Amino acid sequence: MRTIRRQLTWKLLLAFALPLVIGGIAVFLSTRAALLEQFDTTLRTRALAIVTVTRQSGGRVDVEATDSLMRGSDEEDAPGFFQIWRTDGAILKKSASAPASGLPSRFGTLERPKFWNVTLPSGSAGRAIGLKFIPQTSKEERPTSAPNEVILVAASNRDELNETLAALAFALLGCGAGLLVIALVIVPRLLRHELAPLDALAERATRINADSLATRFPTSSLPGELTPISSRLNDLLARLEQSFERERRFSADLAHELRTPIAELRALAEVALKWPETREAATDREALAIAMQMEGIVTRLLALLRNEHAQLLVLTERVQLAPLIESVWRPFAERATGKQLKVTRTVTDGAEVETDPVLLRSILTNLVDNAVEYTPRGGTLRVEAKSGTTQFTLQVTNTCDNLTAENVSHFSERFWRKDSARSDPKHNGLGLSLVKAFSERLGLQFVAGLVEPSTLSITVTGPILTEATETN
Repeated sequence: MRTIRRQLTWKLLLAFALPLVIGGIAVFLSTRAALLEQFDTTLRTRALAIVTVTRQSGGRVDVEATDSLMRGSDEEDAPGFFQIWRTDGAILKKSASAPASGLPSRFGTLERPKFWNVTLPSGSAGRAIGLKFIPQTSKEERPTSAPNEVILVAASNRDELNETLAALAFALLGCGAGLLVIALVIVPRLLRHELAPLDALAERATRINADSLATRFPTSSLPGELTPISSRLNDLLARLEQSFERERRFSADLAHELRTPIAELRALAEVALKWPETREAATDREALAIAMQMEGIVTRLLALLRNEHAQLLVLTERVQLAPLIESVWRPFAERATGKQLKVTRTVTDGAEVETDPVLLRSILTNLVDNAVEYTPRGGTLRVEAKSGTTQFTLQVTNTCDNLTAENVSHFSERFWRKDSARSDPKHNGLGLSLVKAFSERLGLQFVAGLVEPSTLSITVTGPILTEATETN
């Protein structure tokens, strides 16, 4: 399995090994070049020493030197060789210690001194220098012709140099291998120690389930890089906890809302089956009312569900606000009259909006229904529609009893009612939830608040040309 620790281990080892290898190669090459330059300098010095003691007399070349010129010491294990040719290839002189088969050469034109590696006749590795020079003549001898140019090739055994370079290479390889082994041991341990907070975070996360969403990750004891992650996870857990709590509350509320009408329907059915001769028309009307109540709950929940999944179709057209308000108000007029409400409806002349007429009607219907139902007898209810150049406003204001700002903050929650006992079978606490959901779907803003201690105002505002928004 691919892990951060494994990736970091190999990448750190590679990052450590790469400069180590490059550095080792650089050290070896620079040392080799320095030793080779020193070897060539010594070889050149010995070759020039031969040049200084080489004499030419009557076409004959003599070297007034011994093999010690090429050895540079009395040790037999560091011999040197030299050989002198005429430019036509004839051998004029060679050192006494030179092999009988002659000294290998590849001197070419030799416009200037040249160095190269050779394999000596003995099979040993050597290094040679080749150069052209004109031997000196004796002062007493009178030259009869122009001095002849000759070629000198001198070579030295380089076994000692090779052994030194091999020892250096082995030392560098050994040190590099040792450092890599140490890094291979230390890096995983170091990563394990430094990544321990991440492991603890992962371990804590694996223990979180639907029943332990109250768990929070520590932030004070974590490294700075993990603190933002821990904070975001805590925020996520808080939202998940709220969502799960909301779903649990929703399930409980739904069961509570449906339990009473289902029990009533069951009681009516049992009575009708037990005493069929006493069944009255009122029983059927009551059963129908209960069924319609349950149907209303299910229909509104389905509408909310479709809205959450962005499945509500939005078909925009121009809607005149004055006729819409009149048609919405008509079914509630009788109830408002029965409660002796003081009703005012105000609409800006020619006010219109481009939006979905069905969803806008549902919004306005639920607002008016809520206002008529909860306005106390003899209270005031006002419906206003304003249209400007770019914005329109729908506002429903009504007097209210014993309503607080804390109560208003729960208006858009499903199944919420101020009466915690839910004794009112006519309302199920879904109307304002639909208003908010449909407003968001149409790109409108839903605001509810108390303008006075006894006056509630619910406002829906948005652009004249409404653009529907997707709700996930």
